[in-house]
Amino acid sequence: MNKKKLAKFRSQLESIRSELLGDVEKSNQNIRSGETGQIADISDDAARTYNLQLEGELGKQEWQRLKQVDMAIKKIEEGEYGVCAQCEEPIPEARLQVVPFTEFCTNCLSEMEKNPKAISVNDEDPFEEN
Repeated sequence: MNKKKLAKFRSQLESIRSELLGDVEKSNQNIRSGETGQIADISDDAARTYNLQLEGELGKQEWQRLKQVDMAIKKIEEGEYGVCAQCEEPIPEARLQVVPFTEFCTNCLSEMEKNPKAISVNDEDPFEEN
């Protein structure tokens, strides 16, 4: 992959990273402000608990995506971007344009979906948020 394309993908990844960090900070501010508010009654408390749990899950997904974005940026720096972590073959540019932080080519991802017990390269769940 040429330097111009790599620079474009890096720019996309840095934009995604900035957006995620902004979303995480906004979510954290919402949680902090919610924790300091007065609880009117039990139904409000239940609704607030549900919303906090939901935000916590979104935060986990955002965190996973942030790790993937950071890894992709590191791979650009190391000259390994666009290479499947499973088969070590080039990931098609069309896939990278859709999911610039992907770790796997479509063939390996399909195989992992068919066999979810297969161990991924980094011992994490490859389907947690791709």
